[in-house]
Amino acid sequence: MSHREQLDRLARYCPAAVPIALVAGDPCFDRMLASRPLRDSYRNRLGIHPDQRCVVVSSTWGGPSLFGRHPSLVLDLARQLPLDEYRVVVALHPNIWHGHSPWQVRMWLAECARAGVVVLPPEEGWRAGLVAADVTVGDHGSVTFYSAALGTPVLLATWPEETVDPASPIAALLRTAPRLDPSVALKEQVNAAIDGHSPEKYAPITELATSEPGRSAALLRAEIYTRLDLAEPATPADSAAVPLPAFEPVGAGSQLVQVQLTAQTAEVTRFPAAALDEPSSGGVLVACADEPDRRWLELAEVLVHDDRYDDPLRWIRASLSRLPGCLLAATRDRAGQWIIGGTDLPTVRLRGADDLGPVCAAVLHAWLCSGRKPHDLPDQLRIRLGSREELVQLSTQD
Repeated sequence: MSHREQLDRLARYCPAAVPIALVAGDPCFDRMLASRPLRDSYRNRLGIHPDQRCVVVSSTWGGPSLFGRHPSLVLDLARQLPLDEYRVVVALHPNIWHGHSPWQVRMWLAECARAGVVVLPPEEGWRAGLVAADVTVGDHGSVTFYSAALGTPVLLATWPEETVDPASPIAALLRTAPRLDPSVALKEQVNAAIDGHSPEKYAPITELATSEPGRSAALLRAEIYTRLDLAEPATPADSAAVPLPAFEPVGAGSQLVQVQLTAQTAEVTRFPAAALDEPSSGGVLVACADEPDRRWLELAEVLVHDDRYDDPLRWIRASLSRLPGCLLAATRDRAGQWIIGGTDLPTVRLRGADDLGPVCAAVLHAWLCSGRKPHDLPDQLRIRLGSREELVQLSTQD
């Protein structure tokens, strides 16, 4: 048992088991508690920038679960949450992976992964995700309860109270936590859950996660050595931090970029290309050269390739000749400098752009579509992406 209240329920439901029951805390929860000082390390490994909000989507298995009821919710979140302000991380119960096969789950989530969603493997990673989370969108599974017990805001996408013991802490959480409506704007609901969260409100429920926080390793080891009739080691039994995720997540590929221009500043909001399916979508579609979805290549207004060419203008001209609907293309020269070009347009070279070549290409597209000339570009352009701000040097050459 993880908490003494479970011993009380056991006495009601199965009194014969009480003499052999042990209240030993929760080793899994204790490891997450031990991991909290490393929160920034987990966030960095998951590709979460300091100013981004991490939205963890957790689903248990079965028909009433989040993934069972709302299989498109992960992609909907990715479509509606700006890339520079949020990172979506999804953790599905291992029974989903192995009940339907890892291949099938990866196919279901392939578009989500291309939209920048971090898909955690079934073996390990969900605990690191909970430590990194700013909010968890979940259901009646234990992961949602663990997240609440860590003090993280939770939003319930499903709340099937009939599937759990009505006297259990998870049932109390299902009755108390705010509920997500997948049919209305998701960003506002996510922000409201984070900004309005009060851990004290849930304390009477989440305190029932364990009555022995931080002591499970010691209690379990003492019990095991007692039953083996052996002396315990002299070294203390401590809970280890959970492993850092052993993979490097990738960002979104093709993107829908919204640009607001002033004289020397561009306010940029980025979404994955899949956001084009949202009714209120609008912006510049920037497609990657390695884009597997032909639809985005055919609709692209800007084409980018983060590669290095001896003659980048040759690649730009050749690529644009095969994509008549595309106005601009961008890639790097051998020195790593971004170069943006178009048919019958001057070439724009960037310095200090680093990873912002695709963004600058979208800004140039918006600049041209607003009626401005390439030679009117300022020598320096300040680009704002969420709370991030970068200064890019530009030079225009005929």
